[in-house]
Amino acid sequence: MDRLLLRRGGTLLLSNTLGQGLGFLTAIAIARLLGVSAFGQYTAIMALVFVCGIVADAGLEVTLTREAAATPARSRALLAGGLQAKALAGGPIALLLAWPPVATFLAPAPAAIPAIQLAGLLVLLNTWNAALAALFRAWGRMDYILGLNSAGLGVQLAGTVALLIQRPNLVLLVGWLILVQVGELAAGLILFRRGLRGLAPATSPGPAGAALDTGARALLRRSWSFMLIGLLGALAGRVDLFLIAGLAGPAAVGVYSVATRLHELLGLAPNSFFAALLPALAAAQAVDAAAAAALYRQARRRLALAGGIAAAGGLGLAGLLVQLSFGPAYAAAVPALQLLALLLIPLLINRTTTLYLYATGRERHANYVLALNLLLRAILGGPLVLIWGPPGAALANLVAEGAVLGVYWASGAMRGAA
Repeated sequence: MDRLLLRRGGTLLLSNTLGQGLGFLTAIAIARLLGVSAFGQYTAIMALVFVCGIVADAGLEVTLTREAAATPARSRALLAGGLQAKALAGGPIALLLAWPPVATFLAPAPAAIPAIQLAGLLVLLNTWNAALAALFRAWGRMDYILGLNSAGLGVQLAGTVALLIQRPNLVLLVGWLILVQVGELAAGLILFRRGLRGLAPATSPGPAGAALDTGARALLRRSWSFMLIGLLGALAGRVDLFLIAGLAGPAAVGVYSVATRLHELLGLAPNSFFAALLPALAAAQAVDAAAAAALYRQARRRLALAGGIAAAGGLGLAGLLVQLSFGPAYAAAVPALQLLALLLIPLLINRTTTLYLYATGRERHANYVLALNLLLRAILGGPLVLIWGPPGAALANLVAEGAVLGVYWASGAMRGAA
């Protein structure tokens, strides 16, 4: 199991390396061609898309991965039910964002209102593509994910550069992102049909039970706790951007988004293994709880070490990374990046523990801890942003993640006993 997990995680690492590299180049192109203020508007819109996407996903991505990993033969029914469920959850969000009063209220600037109206369609397409990726992870077909991500982001980068050189327009950029997602969805469906032919019949019902209803409403009922977890996690991960946008303005959002982009780059290697870790833990738990606990402890140790190495690199190279990538206009991102580099140590440990709770059916525990995380980031982030700007938001995140680590340890969640 360990060798299989490493192989799948290695494929995802390659996928994420290419994806992060292409995404990083796209962010640099947007930042340089749109300017600091417009790049801040774009970042605020993408943060809104991300949070709305969590609601539209309705926790289904985790449910689809867990249940398809246990019983792959049910994948076709799970995909059909999952796409319908996401349409039920995401359709009203898309319509709400398209409504002019709502779009006007949410837009970071008047010129960005049409971009907000288009963003709802982007939300829905993102969640449908995520459903396919969830099933590919459950099958262990990380090569499918590698191909889709690399091709999609490559096309996105080329089109973004060509578009913004000709017309640096935020609304046109969002429209282009929608077209890319449509292409990825079509390619994903083709790969799904191809992958179905290679699936072996399920040999055991798994923890979810082979007779479980795969209809849209039944999947939504089984996923509500994951939706709550996802929403709390999304808000915890984006509340800093919302606070900076409200308290410091679009230019500060642009600066902070540079720090978060580079923070993601530092954590690229260890974060790549989480998508492979959840189905591995779920499959192990279905057979032997002790084996799942041992896998969790091993993963936690390795990811903690990786976090320490990445944090050291970020502390020492923050100034150079900002200068070489985004340029001197974003030099103010360095202090925030250094704090976010330190954040990687507790963050990776906490994510490993959260996935173990998912795999062992203890989602409620994760809900409570994520709520605490969000509360601390919001309470501490407001005054710290007012005092220190973007670095204040990063410091609030570091303190909150450290508190989560303490709660997980004190509650026994890290003892690895299901």
